[in-house]
Amino acid sequence: MMAKRAEDRAVAGRRRGAWSGRSPVRRLAAGALVTSVGNGAWYTSWAVFLTGSVGLSPAEVGLGMTLAGGVGILAATPLGHLADRLGPREVFGVLQLARAAACLAYLAVDGPVAFALVACLGGAAGASGGARNALVCALTTEEERMEVLGAIRSLNHLGWAAGAAVGALVIGIDSRPAYVGLLALDAATFLVYAVAIAGLPRVAPVTGPERGPRLAVLRDRPYISLAAMMGVLSLCWGMLSSGVPLWVALHTDAPRSVSAVIVLVNSLAIAAFQVRVSTAIRSPLSAARGALWAGSALAASCLAFALTDGRGGAGAVALLLAAGALHVAGELLFVAASWGLSIPLMPPDAAGQYQGMFATGEATAQMLAPALMTTLVAGWGQPGWLVLGGLFVIATVPALPATRWALATRPSLSGASPTR
Repeated sequence: MMAKRAEDRAVAGRRRGAWSGRSPVRRLAAGALVTSVGNGAWYTSWAVFLTGSVGLSPAEVGLGMTLAGGVGILAATPLGHLADRLGPREVFGVLQLARAAACLAYLAVDGPVAFALVACLGGAAGASGGARNALVCALTTEEERMEVLGAIRSLNHLGWAAGAAVGALVIGIDSRPAYVGLLALDAATFLVYAVAIAGLPRVAPVTGPERGPRLAVLRDRPYISLAAMMGVLSLCWGMLSSGVPLWVALHTDAPRSVSAVIVLVNSLAIAAFQVRVSTAIRSPLSAARGALWAGSALAASCLAFALTDGRGGAGAVALLLAAGALHVAGELLFVAASWGLSIPLMPPDAAGQYQGMFATGEATAQMLAPALMTTLVAGWGQPGWLVLGGLFVIATVPALPATRWALATRPSLSGASPTR
């Protein structure tokens, strides 16, 4: 009992160290919270703004967003490598400035070509996950990283919820001045974030011969395999944002508003539990087991959604909410497992490009998610949910062997025994 109390006091001391006083982590988290409010407002209203205020057709919007997603995929790993060479603080800060510029550039969009160019600028600047995670890793100890990443994600979800309320208000007003104000707000949040980043300690870039081959991650097959698996699991985000609303509207007799309730519960649950779940991951192998559980929970969620086909009333609502709860469990485990695999298995002198590879896997899935959800969920109905659930399971079955493979290729992690 005394040993357990001593361990709890040590953990509490490390947490106070990460967040105490003017800790750079607090500054980074505050900036993330501010910018998530702007993001939540924009992503709630962008479709209405582009089709209503700008006058683009849905097909033109879809094509522009697809191009932007492709640019984000191509940019993620090279931008991470650039963060290694120039410093993650500098690269991440410049990307926030570029995102602010993209927000304001939307005000000048008057046709599909201009929209595609601005969307691609935003897509490239938004491929900042590698630089951000490299910066977090540089500012924290090994014991602090999972907690800090989980806390930032929790704050992001709180900010998104607040921003979504702002976006809903703007949609209700539905005027050009309201959209101009929203875009100005979003741009301002990125500028605030850039200022917060500029005040962080500088992280020395990797220089000299120890840097190794350029974009070494492209030669790291076990790491790429794990990034691909986590990319498939990230389809859970598209499942919630497009698959569930389409399913409720087209294939059930439940109130359409229940899909919004599922999203709200998801955000609140992640804000409440992401830190706890993330800190429970203590090794790459425990992260691989977490990925297996994540795939199983997401597959169970797909099955539960499928069972609501044609149903209405309180029974359908209860089953939909249960499916949403399984989705939350799977998403929490997936995110924690992704960090638990990507961070310990990366070389410390190439954090940006390695984190960028995981971001590339997620960006690929997010680009494909709308078309996949439209085809499987809206088009195929019940069988589509079963196919999607099967994808989650198939993607995670190799997680443990791939993790052992990755550990075997990293002599510095030889202490992480495959039996742990």
